[in-house]
Amino acid sequence: MTGTGRTIRRGGPLLAAALALAVSAPGTAQQQQGNADDRIEVNAFTPTSVREILAPFGNGVTIADRQTPEGRPYVEASFGQLRINMFFTACPPNQPTQCQGLYMLAFWPKPAERNPQNLAQAAGDFNRLYEFSKAGVSVAGEPFVARYLISDFGVKRGTLRREVTNFVVLAQRFNQEVVSPPAQ
Repeated sequence: MTGTGRTIRRGGPLLAAALALAVSAPGTAQQQQGNADDRIEVNAFTPTSVREILAPFGNGVTIADRQTPEGRPYVEASFGQLRINMFFTACPPNQPTQCQGLYMLAFWPKPAERNPQNLAQAAGDFNRLYEFSKAGVSVAGEPFVARYLISDFGVKRGTLRREVTNFVVLAQRFNQEVVSPPAQ
């Protein structure tokens, strides 16, 4: 496989699972016309709308409703060992069910075997390769990758499912290339 003119290492079981989800998830070219659920508009992000987006992944994902320390709801979706937190943003004042943004964040514990400067450099390199995401290292030394989605004027469920699938694959690449790269 290639991406951005660079060869991408074939990954472990999570990458294979994510790719299998991408293939089996509704929305492939042949199914797109026949799957009415993929054509439903999502006009706001809520725990319910995110659960509806993730439902076709079936047993491939575990979903849990969570709250930030401030009491704001978010959804945690686990794809095997990969945990993605989905935060609702761009919410009009006093309208928590009308959020127009979804911030997807995957993070890993601080890798003890990695030099913090090398880890930060690797995250920066990842950002240059995958401009549509944000990778970095938190002040606590935890590597992360994030992506922001919007639904300002509505977006189809099928498109959002593809975005989630793409993010799962991206997070696996980040894990392989930045967090736990093979020994050289």
